[in-house]
Amino acid sequence: MSLRQKTIRGVIWAYGAFAGGRTVNLLTTAILARLLVPESFGLIGFALIVLNFLEAARGLGLNDALIYNDDRVETAADTAFWLNVALGIAQFSLAILLAPLARAAIDDPLIVPMLQIMALSFVFTGLMQTHDVLLQKELAFGRRYLPDLLSTTVKAIVSIGLAFNGFGVWSLVIGHVVNSIVWMILLWTLNPWRPRWRFDRVKAGDLWRYGRHIFALNLLSIVLTQGNGLIIGAGLGAIQLGYYTIATRLPEIMIINISMVLTRVIFPAFVKIKDDRDQLLRGFLLTTQYTAFLTAAAGFGMAATAPEMVIVIFGDQWGPAVPIFQVLALLGFTSTLAWNAGDVLKAVGRPDISARLLVIEVIYTLGLIALFATSTGLAFYASIGNWIAIGISTVIRLWIISRFLNAPFGRLIAIFRGPILAGAVMAIGVTIWRNAIPDQPALLILLSSIAIGAVIYGFCLGILERQTLLKLMGRLKKANFA
Repeated sequence: MSLRQKTIRGVIWAYGAFAGGRTVNLLTTAILARLLVPESFGLIGFALIVLNFLEAARGLGLNDALIYNDDRVETAADTAFWLNVALGIAQFSLAILLAPLARAAIDDPLIVPMLQIMALSFVFTGLMQTHDVLLQKELAFGRRYLPDLLSTTVKAIVSIGLAFNGFGVWSLVIGHVVNSIVWMILLWTLNPWRPRWRFDRVKAGDLWRYGRHIFALNLLSIVLTQGNGLIIGAGLGAIQLGYYTIATRLPEIMIINISMVLTRVIFPAFVKIKDDRDQLLRGFLLTTQYTAFLTAAAGFGMAATAPEMVIVIFGDQWGPAVPIFQVLALLGFTSTLAWNAGDVLKAVGRPDISARLLVIEVIYTLGLIALFATSTGLAFYASIGNWIAIGISTVIRLWIISRFLNAPFGRLIAIFRGPILAGAVMAIGVTIWRNAIPDQPALLILLSSIAIGAVIYGFCLGILERQTLLKLMGRLKKANFA
């Protein structure tokens, strides 16, 4: 099987697991949003932000280094496994010690035991990360499908069951830990690789020399992606953070996670062609353009249908989250436009370029978020500041990758023309339709708007990107999904 076929098959499997798992997540959130109050979502949102900062270590970048590594793979895998186990225990211990400090940001005593219990997931993640990474290295995403879907489903059943029985925010806490336990068990069951009792210091040094840049990238990326929520929670309180947490759910599931899933496949594929810059450029352009086809439809569509979508899915009490939802939908789309630039730099062994760039991005992004948040006291304006910063970062990253791959900057920008125009026309058409039937039930307006939006977007994209879509269909037909 060719690399192209393996990559396409990997993308399909990865998106299949993503779609199944995120559908379950969405249904779970929709149910829990009717059982829990905004403060509960604010607390769990803040707890996840804190844990995400600790999770940024993610093997100190060793997992990406293991994917990049082609020398003494078995020895490298064994070494990475024991480092991951040690790191998971260290993350858990650090969370236990630092949890009381969270009271300074969120004035609720529950945040301390919540963090300490949820931190158990670090231990289980440490035990299964190497198994997961080895599957990604070989583009064996079909074997990741079942663990992803089943762990999410079990988490949903546990969380909803506990919420129905009055456990409140603890239903989310326990569900978080259960998810990591099930993931670990299933990955060990489905991946036959087993670690040996060996640790190679030389190989650990090799992995660290590459992984340290990934570690910096992960940490800085968490600051960027979680900075908005952290500033809202610490500065504006649990209720505003609760609205923000709910508003992030769909954009995260339908837009941002598309790029995160794609990265799991594209990075290993880019590593295999890292010495052929022309092929790397073609791969970057294709994956970026195909991603934009999906994320433009999702971003513009969700922004246009937000009033009905939020009410129908999460309930009437979440009305204040609508404007935040609209901004985050467009922010999510914008963030995907240059997402794969980092995969290119990692694949050719230059993650340090992304790390340096992220240092600058963190400064102006957090500055804009804090400025908009403190001057208004609303999560909506904090998200506006974040969107502006993401737009600046996208332009800079595309310019850098154009120079790195010796491609005209205009060529990179041109690949977004079709999806952006189609998305804008769709949003206008859907808005006109929604305003034409204002007195109808919200569900009817939402479903009809989605149908009309899909037709408009598909028609416009078919006209603007006909040749590209025909090539995509041809590649999909040649892929072997067995």
